[in-house]
Amino acid sequence: SSCSAPLPPSRPPIARPRPPARSAAHARSDRMGGMLCPMDSKQVDNNNDDEMRIPSNVTDAAPSRQSQEAEKPPPPKEWLPVEANGCDAELMVLASIQAFCPNALRRYLQRRAQVTGFRCFEYEPHDDGGFRISVPSHAMSIETQLKDAWKPLLEEHGVSETSVVLVKIIGVSALAKVEAGDGDKSKLRIVKLIEVEDD
Repeated sequence: SSCSAPLPPSRPPIARPRPPARSAAHARSDRMGGMLCPMDSKQVDNNNDDEMRIPSNVTDAAPSRQSQEAEKPPPPKEWLPVEANGCDAELMVLASIQAFCPNALRRYLQRRAQVTGFRCFEYEPHDDGGFRISVPSHAMSIETQLKDAWKPLLEEHGVSETSVVLVKIIGVSALAKVEAGDGDKSKLRIVKLIEVEDD
């Protein structure tokens, strides 16, 4: 009788980690098939939701790269000469800098981003609808008024004078053609034609 007395106290700690109710639940799950299918596991264990989303994350990766490529506008199919009158002055300045001094384009963009309340160029309209644009920071000017002596040169190049401007920068004075991508004046470029002498 003295040996059987200590046995009862040792049994309760063994039974506590495995309550009868839990073992019965597991036994029922075993009888029902052990592993649950993914749709049933979604109701039992919320952690499986992350696994269900993995395929969607993989499929989303490809469209993201396609969307980045789609954001880039397609290049113009053709560049067409357009009348300089009516073109945006800011775009004219950017196109001229890119054509005649591309290394200074970054400096101009940085300066434009820093200033507020005024433009980085001066615009002078003409009575005939033309203009003269001055960019003091780059010692550049763009104007539509052309000398009569230059018109035969434009005829040789097959260009209408309405699509030509005179671009002057330090050491260079040149006639340049104004072109728009697919005829859209929001996509301008300046093409140097021929250098001329201008006092």
